[in-house]
Parts: sequence; C-alpha cells; structure tokens
Amino acid sequence: MIDMLYLAFKSSWGLDETPLRLVHYTTTRMVLAFLTAFAITYAISPRVIKALYKRSMRDQVRDYGKEFSQTKSGTPTMGGLIIIAGILTAAALWCNPRKTGSAAGMSDLASAIPLLFMTLLFFGGVGAVDDYLKVKRGGADSGLSRRMKLLLQGGFASLFAVLVLSEGSSPFPDGVRDQLYLPGLPPKIIPPPELGALYFGLIVIAFLCISNAINFADGLDGLAIVPSGMTALVCGVFAYFFSHATLASATQLAHLEGMTEVAVFAAAFLGAAVGFLWFNSYPAQVFMGDTGSMAIGGTLAALCVVTKTELLFLIAGGIFVYEFLSVFIQDVIGIRRIGKRLLLRAPAHHAFQYQGVAETKVVLRFWIVSFLLAVLSLATLKLR
Repeated sequence: MIDMLYLAFKSSWGLDETPLRLVHYTTTRMVLAFLTAFAITYAISPRVIKALYKRSMRDQVRDYGKEFSQTKSGTPTMGGLIIIAGILTAAALWCNPRKTGSAAGMSDLASAIPLLFMTLLFFGGVGAVDDYLKVKRGGADSGLSRRMKLLLQGGFASLFAVLVLSEGSSPFPDGVRDQLYLPGLPPKIIPPPELGALYFGLIVIAFLCISNAINFADGLDGLAIVPSGMTALVCGVFAYFFSHATLASATQLAHLEGMTEVAVFAAAFLGAAVGFLWFNSYPAQVFMGDTGSMAIGGTLAALCVVTKTELLFLIAGGIFVYEFLSVFIQDVIGIRRIGKRLLLRAPAHHAFQYQGVAETKVVLRFWIVSFLLAVLSLATLKLR
C-alpha cells in the first residue's frame, strides 16, 4: 500500500476533531512530503555513502585536460539511490494514488502517481546499471552505450505516451489529453492546440531531451540538484493550480482534481533534492551518478508531461536547456558535422572552468539563474 499514512489518517479514527484533520489538506501533505523526504534523505545518506565506499562504487572521472582537477576521482557514486529512496518513501506515505476526480473524469488507479513511480524506478534502474558497469570496467565511458541508453529511454517514453493518451490509464479527461499548453498565453486569446498523434512524438522528445540534459549538467558538486529542485517546484505549483477549482478558474487552466497528488509528489522530490544537497554540495561527499541524473531527468520529464508544462521547461529548466545545447552544438554540429570544436568546452559549465572561474562560483551562479528562471516560470500564471 503506497498511501498508508494518508489513508490511515482519512479512515476515521475520530481524527476530524483533532489537529490531525489538517492532513486532509493538500498543502499540509505537501509540507509533510517535503519534510519526510528531506529527513529520510538526510538520515540514510551517511550509511549509504559508507556502503558505496566499502563496495568500491567510486566515481570514474572523465579526463577533460590539465585545466580541470582530478581530485574528485574516488568519491562514492550512485548517490541517486538516496534521492530515489527519499522520493519514493515520502510519496508513498503522503500521496493517494487512488484519487478519484469527478471533474477530471478519472477513475481509481488512473492518477499520475503510478506513472511517476514507474518512471522514477525505470530511469533510476537504467542509470544504476550504467554506473555499475563504469565502476566495474574502470572507465567513465565504459557503461551502457549511448545507443542503448537512447533505445531504453525512447522505449519507455513511448510506453509512457501510450498510457497518457489512452483512456483508462490517462490522468487526463477527453479534450485535455492531447492539448499543448502555451506558457503565459490565455486560452481565450490562443486556445491550447490539440495535437492528436503529434503529442505522442512530443512526449518522446521531451523524455529524450530532458533526461539527457540533466545528465550533461551533472558535472560539478551540487550543480544539477538545485535546478532540478527548482523545476520540480514549478511543476508542483502548476499541479496545485490545476487541482484547485478557484485557482484553475482564475488562471484559465483545466480543473483536474487528481493533480493534488502530483503536487504532493513534486514536494517530495524537492525535499529529497534539498536533503541530497547537504552531502552533494562542495566538496561533495557523494555523487548522484547516472543513477540520480537519469532518475531525476526521467521524472522531471514525466512531471512536465502530467502538468502540461512541456514548453514551460524551456524556461524553468533553462539551465538544462543551456547545457544540452552546448553539447549538441559542440558534439553533433561541430565535431561530427564540421570537424572542429565550436565552443571552448562542453558541457557549458566546463567552459567557465576553462576560463578560470572557480567551481563554487560557477555552481552558485547557475543556482541563482535557476531560481530566477523558476520565478519567471511562475509569473506566467499571472499572465494567463
């Protein structure tokens, strides 16, 4: 039962007459999910770090040249297991996956929570296999091949798209299922286009781009986890607006009651991110590895799809878009097509290091930008 505490509080032990009745409120469960995820992540991290170190699950650093420090080699990796444990446990305790939303046309077990759980576990599993192979084979490029990872990501994304677009498994009602929401544009001016079969392709592209973008950004201590948390926060706020009748009406969003649980899940994500940052900030005691970056990337892609913020990710996840484009320009266009480097270094954070900017300053500036982009993303609600 992945909704044990929520259902226990709701099941009538006379709690409606006590302060515990507050658990019925979405905002209360969001706070509790955040705190639970943070507490679990903070509590288990030292033991997991020690276990990873003893089992020689240590990072294999790619050689970027003499300008970059190699002192990170040997730091425990696969720390993404900590993030996954924090999110899963907190969401399992405070989410109700059987949420029935009459206004949304949803039925039992048709909420987005099972989809989010499935995504987190699958992408985390693929990343864990990749990390394990890198460590055992002794090289940063010795894990799963790029083609294999793309095949696995694309295969899962296709399954996810089918579930989202199919009646009975979709968290959306007819008429909303294949709509593409345009950031900041009121539907009275420009109605959200219904893409039909094209929406399937958009979901697959979102998964491939977002999951790999987070992987590219995971190169400096604490760099990826804060923008990830900020993006999840934006998705959580949108989910809450969808679920709240008054707020949905005011911002001209579809009223989807089941989105309350997505908001709780996003809060758990943010709590786990903050807890992991405690140990991942400079100098990092543990790296998330591909276990974490792929789990985070896949889950953020899923959150964007179920909150209709696929296009908004271009703003909220601007840091990741920047990192992705730097790699695409350098690798695909420059090296493969033209035959020379077009940028100093890629991913983008290494270009700043190459220019002599300290690692901590690069990370802090990326955090500041991610915060500003999150604020800008939330401002689009007002524009609606």
